Amino acid sequence: MQQRDTKAEIHRAAVELFSTRGYEKTSLREIAEQVGITKASLYYHYSSKQDLLKAIIGTFFDDLQRVLGLADVLEWSPETERELLTAYLDVVILHRSTGPSLLRDLAAVVAAFEENLDDLIAQSRRFQVWLAGPDPTTADLILAAAAVEVVGAVMTVTTPEATGEELRRVVLDAATAVLARRSISIDLGS
Repeated sequence: MQQRDTKAEIHRAAVELFSTRGYEKTSLREIAEQVGITKASLYYHYSSKQDLLKAIIGTFFDDLQRVLGLADVLEWSPETERELLTAYLDVVILHRSTGPSLLRDLAAVVAAFEENLDDLIAQSRRFQVWLAGPDPTTADLILAAAAVEVVGAVMTVTTPEATGEELRRVVLDAATAVLARRSISIDLGS
């Protein structure tokens, strides 16, 4: 007999309800009912709705920080750029189900991760500078930021039939096409 993974069931139910109803409009009672447990059983695993949100989004942030941190230790080359961009994209694809929750209830996410947000933003900026390549111009930095935004678009894809592999192929091609514009002189004007 297979043992029930209640925590995983709670995560799935919370992601679904947070994405469709919103964080503020979803109660712990509703999550417990969807899982088929009592509210007291849910409290055994999570002491509050914010703790549950932290657990769900925290794994995404942890994975994201791990990949972004590689920009601090890897030397830039076209090969490592593609490898790191692919690793970043893989994390976003893996956690794409949390995307609607992140976008819909940004205030709740910011409140839950306020103490770590500055570090995550700084790491993200260093990643963008790294993606811009050695001795980046202003145009290179803008293109690197645009490539990161292309990857972030995975969080808003509303095509449920798109597989992770298809998303990976299409989005990686799009992001690398944006970065390839570095080799073309872009006049930003005076």
